[in-house]
Amino acid sequence: MAGRGTNGRHGLRGRAGTSAALARLLHKECIQLLKSYRNSESLPSSPVEGGHLISIPPLVPQLSDEEKISILHAALKECLRLLEDVITREDEEFPDEDSEYKRLRKTVRDRLRHLLASTEQMMVDGQKFEAEVKEELDGQATGGSFGLKMWIVRVFQELVHWTGQTSDALSSLPAEKEKAPVSQRTRRGAGKLRK
Repeated sequence: MAGRGTNGRHGLRGRAGTSAALARLLHKECIQLLKSYRNSESLPSSPVEGGHLISIPPLVPQLSDEEKISILHAALKECLRLLEDVITREDEEFPDEDSEYKRLRKTVRDRLRHLLASTEQMMVDGQKFEAEVKEELDGQATGGSFGLKMWIVRVFQELVHWTGQTSDALSSLPAEKEKAPVSQRTRRGAGKLRK
C-alpha cells in the first residue's frame, strides 16, 4: 500500500494538468448551459436564492491536495446525479425537441463523467468523502412548472460552482506547474545532446 501511495502522488502530478484543463473547459460550458437555459425559458439572469444544494466537508488548509480532490470529486458526483435527474424530467416533458441547449446539456454531462473518471484516479487510496444534497428534485414537484424551472437553474448553478472550485483546486497544484515542465525540458535537452 505504501508503494502505491507514492505512485499515487506521482500520478497526481501527471494527471493534474490534463484534469485542470478539462475542468476549466467544463466550467465554461456550465456557465454557457445556465445562460442558454435562462434564455430559452425567458428567466431572469439573477441567481436563484436558497444556498447551495450540495454540501461537502470544509476544504481547510490542513487537507492534502489528494484529500481536497477527493472531496470535490464527491460534490461533482452529486452534480452528475442531479443533472441526470434534470435530463430525465425534461426529456419526459419534451421528448422530440432538438436544440442547441439540449446538445450543450449532453456535452456537459459527458464531460462531467470524464472529469469524474479523471479525478477518481487522483484520489487517496481507500479514502472516500461524502457530499450531501440538502434538497432533492422530488421536493420541488409541488411548485409546478415554474418551481421546476427554478430548481433546474439551481442545479445548473451548482454545476457552475463546483466545476469552478475543482478547476481552481487542480490549477493550483504546484507539483504539476513546477516539476512536469522541468522533466520535459530535461528529456528534450537530452535528445539534443545525443545529436
